[in-house]
Amino acid sequence: MKILHVIPFHPSPSSFIFAKRQVEDLSGLGHINEVFYFNTSFSLIGFYRQLMNLRSLVKRFNPDVIHAHYGTINAFFASFIKNVPLVVSFHGSDLNYTKDVHWFREKLGKRLSRIAAQRAQHIICVSAQLHAKLPIGKEKSSIIPSGVNTEHFKKLDRSVCKSELKLSDSKNYLFFNANNPIVKRLDIALETVDLLKDLQVELLTLKGDTDPAEIPVYLNASVAVLLCSDSEGSPMVIKEAMACGVPIISTDVGDVKSTIAHVDNCFIIEQKPTIIAEKVRGIIVSQMERTNGLEQLKMLGLDQGSVVKKVESIYHSIIQKGDKWN
Repeated sequence: MKILHVIPFHPSPSSFIFAKRQVEDLSGLGHINEVFYFNTSFSLIGFYRQLMNLRSLVKRFNPDVIHAHYGTINAFFASFIKNVPLVVSFHGSDLNYTKDVHWFREKLGKRLSRIAAQRAQHIICVSAQLHAKLPIGKEKSSIIPSGVNTEHFKKLDRSVCKSELKLSDSKNYLFFNANNPIVKRLDIALETVDLLKDLQVELLTLKGDTDPAEIPVYLNASVAVLLCSDSEGSPMVIKEAMACGVPIISTDVGDVKSTIAHVDNCFIIEQKPTIIAEKVRGIIVSQMERTNGLEQLKMLGLDQGSVVKKVESIYHSIIQKGDKWN
């Protein structure tokens, strides 16, 4: 198959890495892929110019299917191409309420997601919770979380990882993804660490500019992964931590609760620094080391190979049906 992927442009190498990796996986299965990076900084002139470029690419590439990886204006933009089957993947803030953007942009984004969902031949939601918020098109949708490359994300020696990152061997690091500090609640994470000074706990904070190849090293250098977000879809860091066997402390957001339900040394907690600190303290004092996350990840079919085959089958299905937006 020939697949054209529309992915929001962001200068960070780790931004939308789940989409980029899925493109690589599809290439590994023998499919031909093209990627159009859509600049979401909105202006009518910019939108029109990019649309002309996309139409030119479609004419030259002649794709069998278009896959928009993320909703709002990105999927809306992709939906302007007619007579080619469209798949839209929703990942979280494209359907969840987000308080870190202006109310008008928030309302507009959700409206554009709805239009894209209406035009799409198939919709993918990365969690059941997100699927429940789908405003239209549930009858043509699937729940497929993004998969994890278990050859890349794996257990590594903690001391070696600390040394590689030039971290103190005497400190206890909490891995925290702060690429969106308001929604991810960096404030709560910092308050938690303040309560754990006696155990020399520090946040190992990533802000989106870290080389994706280094993420497994950061994870394995940590005593636990902390997630205290207000909302999520299907957070990749949870599944990546499972593959690395690192303990997880998370609020009940997205699909985290069901994903780690049978994983040892992983906990769902309230969004309160005192409660989080108590759980972190328990992990450190009792010297909880590794989890059975990798086994659970494979059992749930959340490894990259299993996920990409599900996506591939969706492409085949909609192409065979011949449904198109026109």
